[in-house]
Amino acid sequence: MNIKASGCKLSRFIGTSFFLLPIIYCLLVLSCVSSQVEVEEEIETEKPQVSDAKKYYSFGREYLKNEMYDEAIKNFEHAIEESVSCVDAYVNLGLAYRAKRDYVEMERVYKELIEVAPAKGHYALGGVYTNEKKYEKALSEYKEALKTDSSYVDALYGLGYVYEKIGDSQSAINEYLHALTLDPKNEGIRYSLGKAYISNEQYEKGIKELKILKESHPEDLDVRRALGSALNSIEDYKFAKEEFEYITTYAPSDIISRVNLGKAFQGLKEYDNAVQSYKEAISIDTTNISLYCHLIGLHIELKNLNKADQLLKTALQINPDDQLLHYLSGTVLVNKGDELFNRKEYSASISNYNKAIVEYKLVIKGDDLSLADNAKKAIKSVESKLKRAKEEKWWH
Repeated sequence: MNIKASGCKLSRFIGTSFFLLPIIYCLLVLSCVSSQVEVEEEIETEKPQVSDAKKYYSFGREYLKNEMYDEAIKNFEHAIEESVSCVDAYVNLGLAYRAKRDYVEMERVYKELIEVAPAKGHYALGGVYTNEKKYEKALSEYKEALKTDSSYVDALYGLGYVYEKIGDSQSAINEYLHALTLDPKNEGIRYSLGKAYISNEQYEKGIKELKILKESHPEDLDVRRALGSALNSIEDYKFAKEEFEYITTYAPSDIISRVNLGKAFQGLKEYDNAVQSYKEAISIDTTNISLYCHLIGLHIELKNLNKADQLLKTALQINPDDQLLHYLSGTVLVNKGDELFNRKEYSASISNYNKAIVEYKLVIKGDDLSLADNAKKAIKSVESKLKRAKEEKWWH
């Protein structure tokens, strides 16, 4: 489905989903990184010079489309010389410099655009800074754009996007809501609003927004992914399963959706199906350690310790230093130790507990501080089990 927003042709960027619209269009510099950009707005020109400015601008667009960036730059500059109010020439000139990775010139062009069209110039410059992850500067530019035009929906979206990037989900929600009041039919903004609600753990509100979009576009996989993830988060596994079954049917190589389908099956205690989903994810990418971890975790939950152990050996061959794998290995050894203790095989139990402590000590050396803290707590627990096992061995 092709949807236009504010005069920019977007179909070639959208692919299977148009709900990335705000990211593609509203963040001008983030979106229009390709030489395939076409801007459909009429050039604002002074009447005596209309034809020449249009001519150079049209040539520039063709050169940009064909990745002839130097020629594109020359023609956009000629268009600006013919008419300094040729806004689209500035915009595309900046994009041509971006294609050449000349970010200094790109920034210069958009600063000049501020003199001609303040709102668009500040907005475009905000996109530059967003792309460079200079988020404070980006916020400042979007706010300046809104000072000039308080109803500038794209700038409101830009603010929301940056707020999400810096972890301020509530501010992002506020900006998206404001933008949506000005443009209530903008489905891209509604999609971003739904995801922002979910990021802020306002799951019901997020799910409501995404369901509205799903009703209009049931074939859109991005909406279903976001909706399914939210449903998994609130443990509504039945409906989450439906979303991810649909996605994996139409996108069989979508690893994340296969993992999420596995989580839904696991939540529903359909363990055989969960195992199959995780295995299918691994078959798509046999070197992805996180995929092994999901399946190992499930086998630990089901007390299939030998299967978990086999998977750990395979995964550790791929990455012997993975912190989570060593944590899971410690957990498997503790569970084996517990089983042996219950069978009064105290020597074997002690051996497994000692091995578990070795694994947890490797975890402590890793970069994930949260996991390291869990490993420290686990060691204390294992030491207590070890002491008890030694006492029982002595008495027997």
